[in-house]
Amino acid sequence: MKPKEIILQIFTGGYSMAEATYEEIEQKLVPLLEKIPVKKVIIGWALQQELYKKLGELLHKYSVEYYLWIPVFSETGELKPVNRLLDFDKREVKNYNLKSSEKFEFYCPNRKENQRSFIELYEEHFSMVDFDGVFLDKIRYGSFSNGLSGVFSCFCSECEKKYKQNGIDMEVLLAEMKKVSEGSEGYNINPLKINSYSNGKYTFENSVWEDFFEFKNQMIYEALYPICEFFHNKNMKVGMDTFAPFIAYFTGQDLEKLNKLADFIKPMMYRITNAPAGLPFETDKIIAETCTGNDLEARKRLYEILGCKENRNGSFDIEFVKRELDYMAELGVKTYCGIEINRIDNIAPVDPEYVKENLMELENSKIEGFVLSWNLLSAPQENINMVLDCIERRR
Repeated sequence: MKPKEIILQIFTGGYSMAEATYEEIEQKLVPLLEKIPVKKVIIGWALQQELYKKLGELLHKYSVEYYLWIPVFSETGELKPVNRLLDFDKREVKNYNLKSSEKFEFYCPNRKENQRSFIELYEEHFSMVDFDGVFLDKIRYGSFSNGLSGVFSCFCSECEKKYKQNGIDMEVLLAEMKKVSEGSEGYNINPLKINSYSNGKYTFENSVWEDFFEFKNQMIYEALYPICEFFHNKNMKVGMDTFAPFIAYFTGQDLEKLNKLADFIKPMMYRITNAPAGLPFETDKIIAETCTGNDLEARKRLYEILGCKENRNGSFDIEFVKRELDYMAELGVKTYCGIEINRIDNIAPVDPEYVKENLMELENSKIEGFVLSWNLLSAPQENINMVLDCIERRR
């Protein structure tokens, strides 16, 4: 088996607040470029044209592919007009605010004006930089971290037309959503009354859920198709940031569909992160938002359905993660597992042993490589040293 490729990810801040300088990035980046064969660097999304141009010159000297990290159905509203997701009560879906520069607010993918605003934002602020590709983030609806309404959306007029066109009985769907919100008719201890899970797909006691989530998956695919075509027509590659398959399903990310649009996909396998995309965090949110009864019973039932062991020392089951990754790799798209190397108090308590476990245990999976996530600038030197040590061991 060939050695796994390495991709580095760097967060420069949100649209409203730059959080990095070229000197900081160079200081962290160059020692790694000198020691390991970095395949790609993903960076974004503060409005820092000159920084990106200067960094591009550096990376091309090392023959490293250079990608702009940019959110699609989120964050755009700071600079452009957008239409927010509406939940089943016609209310705007609430943000999950990790920090001021990452709001996790979401916009309706079906609204053409949202798609146009994203393209206009790219052209006005980033098109003058010589990126090799784009790395599309937040290509989804809200997750359960946005509350129940984050998943039970969108119900704007445009979406309601499409529900009807796709044969979804709105009356039945809304009635089931009401039962979930009330915890009635068995929904209190079984998340959405799931029957089974396999390879990124669920079955349910009531097939209206399968129809609803398939609709959302199709809407995200159709919204991303012209966006990916836009970048491919510019001879730019397209990478995608997605949830792990078992979470992605609820947010409109059908990985079998998305692999047809992407040059590579990075599933976020954040096994220890207590924030959106973190596997323990998102799993807890599924239970908390869909079950009003005994959390322990609901948790046991969900983990049994997934075929997943309970968290060990706060770290999500790595054998389950391997199965999820192998499923993705078998779809035919290049799959790079996103693992945390940054450390953030109370959110991502990443230490060298955790970094080592990920790199060594997932080495024999079918993936193409790893994305060292989600911010190199927040990675302590001891975590970076462990990365270097693990790569040296496998040579």
